[in-house]
Amino acid sequence: MLFPEGIAAQPESLRRSRAAVADQLADVAAVPDGAVIGLIGVGASEHAARSTAWQWRRQGLRAFAVTASDLTSTTRHAFDVVVAISESGRSVETLQAAELLDVTRSLALVNAADSPLAQQCDSVLMIDSGEDSPVYTTGYTATLQALGQLGDHWSGQASPWYELAEQAAAVLDPATTAVEQVAGRFDDAKLVDVVASSAASATAGEGALILREAARLRTAGHETRNYLHGPMEPLDSDIACLVVGDGREVRLARDVARLGCPALLLTTEAVDDAATAVVCRLPRAHSPLAQNVLDILPIQLLAWSVAQRRGLPVDGFRYHQDDTKHEKR
Repeated sequence: MLFPEGIAAQPESLRRSRAAVADQLADVAAVPDGAVIGLIGVGASEHAARSTAWQWRRQGLRAFAVTASDLTSTTRHAFDVVVAISESGRSVETLQAAELLDVTRSLALVNAADSPLAQQCDSVLMIDSGEDSPVYTTGYTATLQALGQLGDHWSGQASPWYELAEQAAAVLDPATTAVEQVAGRFDDAKLVDVVASSAASATAGEGALILREAARLRTAGHETRNYLHGPMEPLDSDIACLVVGDGREVRLARDVARLGCPALLLTTEAVDDAATAVVCRLPRAHSPLAQNVLDILPIQLLAWSVAQRRGLPVDGFRYHQDDTKHEKR
């Protein structure tokens, strides 16, 4: 699947995945009271894990995200239950961590039931999101949704995940219009800062990653409050800012635009004046984790728009590494 096809396929992928995950959750055992849950992954999966841990803690679960590569050299850990996240199920570091960790239970969240990670863990939750693009689109957003459904299951809550696919479909066309207003200036920028709150840490991390992978932009991801404490000091007209959020982020977008920075604000708020920042208003999702799904869509569109300007096909990586994915059998 080509990258733009993957972007467009996400509403249907989310519908399919939500139903598939809902059907499986009845067979996923509850976590013991007070159990510490470790969410592990690398790359896009790690970014998803960070917003998930934040959301799950709000729901009363003792959840923490750790990059899988931190857990590949020791069996010592602080978890009772591990959720190992890998769309392909072949990420070497996540598989190694799952093999090493001595925990009460492990669950693999994957899109391939016959993958090494699925075979290694005690149980499997299949996202069933269908085909994905080389730079992840459908698999990433379906993973976020599935983690949200799993968190509801374990916390005894019920959320309207059925709304998310329609909201995603409603984002794509208006977001394309906003993105085209800034794509040229982002293409020319020496650096792109992606800034979002801790609840949207998945968007800050994955947004910076996907702009690097797809458009080869030089990027950095930042949490909003940390950004105010020093990382914004180099800002000038050569640095573009992609700001995501409804609170302090709105003021930040205004401030960086006044400094002459190309700026795109993704927000659910009705912002009448953001100085010269371009505003892309998004639907308000039912939870911060669901909002991460909607937030990433305009960033995917921006990555594709800049890639087109640069003549990039977005059909895979230039620098293939032979030790990051377990070989397919």
